[in-house]
Amino acid sequence: MLGRARLIPLWFLAVACGSSGTASTDGPSGPEPGTPTGSVSPAPAETAAPGDPPPSTTPPAATSRARCGAAAYDWVKSSTLGDVLEQRSLASHTPVELTLTVVEARNQNAFKTRRVPKHGTKARVVRYQTQDKGALVDATATVAYPNATGTFPVMLVLHGTAGFNDACSPSGGIPDDVLESFTDGSAVFFSLLASLGYVVVAPDYLGLKSMGAPSTALHPYLVAEPTAIASLDAVRAVKKLLATSTATPGDLVVMGGSQGGHAAAFVNRYQPHYAPELSIKGSVWDVPPTDLLTHTKRALTSWQNATKNVIGASIAMESWYRASPNGYSGAFVAPYDATLPQALQTSCSPASNILPASPQPSQLFTPSLLSLSTAAGAGNAPPWSCYFEENSLPTTSVPKLDDVPSLFLVGENDELVDTAVERASFQKLCQSGHKLSYLECQGASHTKPLTYAFDQWIDFLEDRLAGKPLTGTCTVKPAEKCTSTP
Repeated sequence: MLGRARLIPLWFLAVACGSSGTASTDGPSGPEPGTPTGSVSPAPAETAAPGDPPPSTTPPAATSRARCGAAAYDWVKSSTLGDVLEQRSLASHTPVELTLTVVEARNQNAFKTRRVPKHGTKARVVRYQTQDKGALVDATATVAYPNATGTFPVMLVLHGTAGFNDACSPSGGIPDDVLESFTDGSAVFFSLLASLGYVVVAPDYLGLKSMGAPSTALHPYLVAEPTAIASLDAVRAVKKLLATSTATPGDLVVMGGSQGGHAAAFVNRYQPHYAPELSIKGSVWDVPPTDLLTHTKRALTSWQNATKNVIGASIAMESWYRASPNGYSGAFVAPYDATLPQALQTSCSPASNILPASPQPSQLFTPSLLSLSTAAGAGNAPPWSCYFEENSLPTTSVPKLDDVPSLFLVGENDELVDTAVERASFQKLCQSGHKLSYLECQGASHTKPLTYAFDQWIDFLEDRLAGKPLTGTCTVKPAEKCTSTP
């Protein structure tokens, strides 16, 4: 069992960053909190009953759902979206317990903050109703909230790379009892945020369920639409879950790191189209691969940390879109067109011997996919070029209707999400009308900015919740020593 002394640095790694590569190649509403847990009534049929109003409408700008040659579909309109289908209770914590944990982290020179936990907390894992490509499906999420009376802002927390199948579910390993819960970094982090006055909801994403029937598809890693939809439905779920609780969910803010930073950016993009009844007051994109296409081009020129993510993303994208005439063989040469997808389906950390010794992109990828590295723009390698272009924020075809003030947080020494690529993406996004504030943490590697800038990104969200205007936008500033740097 991990002791507390080893816990604290894992808080932010578990939530914000996952790993420095993919996990694939490196080693009706629920009952009031406090009532007995267990399954509740199953979801109604896939479509709403006649006269049942949908929870959202779709603006005319977003009409065709399918992209990149995928089979046609439309979104389900049903009041069941966000229904809580099942739940289990997690450990509660007192302010004293959480304060001692923060003090210990500071004493280890691992983390510091000027904030002090204010509230006791409750937590649970929920299974809720969402959808994927026009069919109702279920997903799981962790919820933590203050054990207090009042209205508290909802913080949608989006995790980094965890894996590609249910066995890798972030909520699956969270223990139920108090002592064991301190061995799980995510659980401690969520409880800390809840103790600061937030209703935290952290979706596992599709294909990473911890309850219910096994997922029938691979996790759609770095595919924007299913991740954004499952995340927005998780917010609907927490509002239904706590509808009669003393802790009332209030305004919505979003934060995520690495894969979760990419997800946060696309939650903003999809929210007006999919869940216009939700209003996002502010968001934090920590080390986000917003320009996935350019990162992919770099990762195909030579072997680097990001090349492993391209492997995972290529497999996950084809698994979701299913638009390649030759399936995985359109991206990978034999035998990797079979062994790599199988590895993602069966393990969270497959044996490293799946890959050749000292691998090079040319040993794994087809010439068609490799052509992206030298092509202008997205090149001409359908559907793969479309996959990466569509899931890059600067080039996606999903119309921009959002206007969410967002913090663009990067690390000076990021060894996975190239900071120079993201600086350029920041400028492109600003030119297209995004309200972005830039913060680069001095000396920070991929997993550090969320820790080093903890007080700064919390301040950013608090200012947005208070209605303060965002100033100093769209300026790339030099790296600075972020205020929570140990």
